[in-house]
Amino acid sequence: MNNIPALVAEWVIVVFVAAVAILVLLRIWRGHIDLSGLLSEPPTPPAVGPGKASLSRLQLLLFTFVIIGLYLILSLEASAFVPIPNQVLGLLGISSGSYVLSKGIQQANK
Repeated sequence: MNNIPALVAEWVIVVFVAAVAILVLLRIWRGHIDLSGLLSEPPTPPAVGPGKASLSRLQLLLFTFVIIGLYLILSLEASAFVPIPNQVLGLLGISSGSYVLSKGIQQANK
């Protein structure tokens, strides 16, 4: 019986996150949010059209979604927030660092 407030709070959070996700997806579908440059670098000035695909952007996006998804699943199964291991945060930091490093290399080559 003592878990009822926690259960209600979890469902409120789940409904809120789902509502935000639905709003974002609707805005993407209607064309208000442009995702054309999400996984590609901007084209160089003489080039026309989309830029090159970016492996560092794809890696950062996939790692982030996998970690968020697993964290949410584990938290919902445990009915409490679970601690994120330092190794997982380290991997996410390495992925973010590779993206930042690639941006630095691009800026140095300009």
